[in-house]
Amino acid sequence: MIVILAAFSLFHLITGTASLGLAVRLLTPEERAHWRSKPNLVVAELTCWLYPVIAFACGVFAWRAFSNGQPHALALLSAPFLWFVVMGIVFAIVDYAEDGILGNARTRD
Repeated sequence: MIVILAAFSLFHLITGTASLGLAVRLLTPEERAHWRSKPNLVVAELTCWLYPVIAFACGVFAWRAFSNGQPHALALLSAPFLWFVVMGIVFAIVDYAEDGILGNARTRD
């Protein structure tokens, strides 16, 4: 169990760092100019800024639960994945609601 918790924690550390990097990049005017949809930009920013916080909090609670012998430590470390799933669904709904086309929120160049 400790190996699985360590692997998930390392994954969340790496993904959280990448998410913060992307969140900072989303603040630049050059990147913001690529976005056709301002609501989807807000959803992307929320996803990128809040994921590291959620992952850190779940990681702390999961390791505390594991050290106390509680069985739900792995479920706590799996919770940040649910954040990505929920925000991905919200992103797709907002994108489709705007123009009826999925994947048209940001230009490719």
